[in-house]
Amino acid sequence: MKKKNKNKLNNLSLFFKKKIIEISYFKKAHHIGSCLSCVDILVALFFGVMKHSKNNPISKNDFFIISKGHAALAYYLILMKKNFFSEKYLIDNFLVDDGTLGGHPDKNKKLGIDYCSGSLGHGISVGSGVALSYLKDKKKNKVFVLIGDGECNEGMIWEAILFAGHQKLHNLFVIIDYNKLQGFGSTTEILNLSSLKKKFENFNWNILEADGHNIQNLTQQFKKISSFKDKPNLIIANTVKGKGISFMENKFESHYQVLDNKDYLQSLKDLIGQKIR
Repeated sequence: MKKKNKNKLNNLSLFFKKKIIEISYFKKAHHIGSCLSCVDILVALFFGVMKHSKNNPISKNDFFIISKGHAALAYYLILMKKNFFSEKYLIDNFLVDDGTLGGHPDKNKKLGIDYCSGSLGHGISVGSGVALSYLKDKKKNKVFVLIGDGECNEGMIWEAILFAGHQKLHNLFVIIDYNKLQGFGSTTEILNLSSLKKKFENFNWNILEADGHNIQNLTQQFKKISSFKDKPNLIIANTVKGKGISFMENKFESHYQVLDNKDYLQSLKDLIGQKIR
């Protein structure tokens, strides 16, 4: 990745983080830590990896599912920057009665949302079905699914992983936002996932790890794993819940925390002090 483009994407990520804080504060929204955990992954995907443009026919775009739907605000900000809607539209429709941008995404192709999510555990199953249909129809589109590590508690996840490996869905790309925390504690304490890499290897997947907050590294790993053949693909993105906010980092409380005025000002101070890598 050229330095100019690298700086552009890092600046874009910082812009999104500030917007996550601002909008969450004024809307009294939850799941701030989850949004901050995955926003760099989303930037890498939508601005460096995927084919996903409002100007493309829907049939030409890659298919994306944010299975950890509680991070919807980060996803909406990405779609806003991709010109599917304006910032005013986002503010007017996010977390309001009869709004189109709820706390979890609802499928709306006009807004760039490929599938609805919220109840955890369904993303890989749906993504596997879409990926299989693309292969049967000889389409070159790819399917990307972002899941949370806490979400891996769900049994349906493992059914889908087994199915995808058996079907050799090489056009399926799953990214685990591996921040090692979930709603009420650490993933180790609540339901130990042990070695995710070994589990996926046993289910016949390609696996690579990445720094989930290094957009250049993420993009490189996506490019590398795309060259592999005959298996579905997993990127384990090592992340920090609440990344960039001093009192939120590595705190499971950031999953449901609502910002008061003091928190809001401290969050902005933390982000203003960050340097672009």
